[in-house]
Amino acid sequence: MRHQRDNSWDNFALNDSAPDRTIPANDEQLATALEILEQNYTYTVGYTTNQADPVLKEQLSRLLFRLLGVYHGATLDAPAVLDFSGAWLPALDTFRPDELVLQYGAPNVTFMDVYYLNAYADLSDVLDKDAAPVTKCSAFVKRLDDDVLIAHNTWSGFLDQSMAQTYAINGDLITFNSTYPGLIASTTDFGYNKAGILFNETTHHYTYTEPKTDALWMLWRAALAEQFAGSIDALFHFASLAPSGTYMNGYMVIAAKTREIGLVEMGYKSFVFFKSADGGPWVVTTEPEGQTTDYDTELVQPDVILGVNYPASVLIEEELQAVETRPARRAQFLEFMDGVTDVESAKVLITYTAPDEPLSIYGRWDLGWGTTPSPKTVPDGAIDAKVTAAAHALQAQEMEGRFDPSAVQTMFWMKYGTPVFDGKPFIWSESQWKGQPLRHVPDVVAGDWQQIIAPLK
Repeated sequence: MRHQRDNSWDNFALNDSAPDRTIPANDEQLATALEILEQNYTYTVGYTTNQADPVLKEQLSRLLFRLLGVYHGATLDAPAVLDFSGAWLPALDTFRPDELVLQYGAPNVTFMDVYYLNAYADLSDVLDKDAAPVTKCSAFVKRLDDDVLIAHNTWSGFLDQSMAQTYAINGDLITFNSTYPGLIASTTDFGYNKAGILFNETTHHYTYTEPKTDALWMLWRAALAEQFAGSIDALFHFASLAPSGTYMNGYMVIAAKTREIGLVEMGYKSFVFFKSADGGPWVVTTEPEGQTTDYDTELVQPDVILGVNYPASVLIEEELQAVETRPARRAQFLEFMDGVTDVESAKVLITYTAPDEPLSIYGRWDLGWGTTPSPKTVPDGAIDAKVTAAAHALQAQEMEGRFDPSAVQTMFWMKYGTPVFDGKPFIWSESQWKGQPLRHVPDVVAGDWQQIIAPLK
């Protein structure tokens, strides 16, 4: 985790437009980020302590303890003896002063380092709300006659370590993609849980937001939604608990048992919920109620949802003053979606790169050109791709969640690596950033499709 902590700071400096980002991170940057993280963590503990809903309080408490467990797993030789009675939560006064330091380049990991890694996306929006927003992933959901497909690729800095994780805890199970180890939830937001709820998301572009530090950040709402949602409506409930103006996404959702599909979109003050029963029309609601339910009918079709970092909801598009920064992706999805009939064809589309368009569905910013109103040249782009089907995800309901090194439990399909352009993936040593330190990331950012295996019964 210490390597990814430093990689994340470097990604921030390499890919963010804010002029004061440096490599290495300096003391002033670390102090500013630490103050925000401490304030938000204290708010979250207080929100949990004062929560009137006993079920939600227990769920949030479990996530706070999970964060503590990640930290203890990285620093202790054996599990700590803790009070799980519900009378105590790990507030900041739990920790020694040296555990509450935010670091760069240090050989050890602190608790605040772990919180930084988990809250990175929310923190970024608070730190640099006026910087050019970073738009991320490409995704889709398609409902077929006999199944529902879900696909996603993560656009991120090429220093990230995209991987798969599976948590089986106290009867709950979630398998997901994450950009690096030590996370309590996906953060790239692709995966499914034991209830057969599948999810992905694309981050909304914005030119306006009002980010809050004293708020339940998307980190926590996403972790609740991804692990504990037993229905599409429950996922919307968790995601919309409170607006924070940070890490604002469009969540695509599938209920495998009922074949319902949905979309949850968020702005800095509003949420929009799309839901379609199997074969039924879209029902659209807003939170707060009474706002426009108009939407882009190319991005939300009767049996297809497309994710291109641009809100389908007119309400959210106007609230965030969003811009569609890579329009080729929409055109490509619309052109080729009819050819998606199974997992294999979904894998082909989610990794599609046109030979004359580096900003395709599966694309790269480092090449410095492509169809966009906001050109830039940064070491960023698609670093992975994932695909699965609702029918396959239903197997999780039969799993006990018991570790067994001899077990071969298949999860989703995943590919690590950047798109190949002019015969090459991204190669650090051949790029203009060839002097960048590489900490547990390869020089050649490339890989093949693999089906993720979990050693669980």
